[in-house]
Amino acid sequence: MLILSHGALAEGYHQTMKMILGEEPDITYCALEEDDSSEDLGKKIHTCIHWQNSMPLLVLADIYSGSPCRSAITQLFSSSKKSYLIAGISLPLVMEAYLQRNGELSQIVDNLISVAKENVINVNELLLKTKQNMEDE
Repeated sequence: MLILSHGALAEGYHQTMKMILGEEPDITYCALEEDDSSEDLGKKIHTCIHWQNSMPLLVLADIYSGSPCRSAITQLFSSSKKSYLIAGISLPLVMEAYLQRNGELSQIVDNLISVAKENVINVNELLLKTKQNMEDE
């Protein structure tokens, strides 16, 4: 699994995963730093991917239209490596991806899209409903 982002976000996800789940050897991250060019980022991504490994690769990027995602698209889809790329990640999504890592990757991707949708919560609305339910009892 490869986490891509602008700045320190990918590293933050990686460090947080280690804190919550312990050392995660099959996860790496790569980031577009302020002074990096698109070419620099492409080289970083290329270095992070185990191209000789026949295992499919799950890549999680922060923003669909951002340079990290576009660089991943260029790197991955110009190769024969089986890969899946999801953009618009969050910590719950990254953690879920890791927890499901031993499953069929295409099914994991479908599950992750559902998880992402379920983890965006209007807390004000939820609290209001909870309050109303408590008052009705």
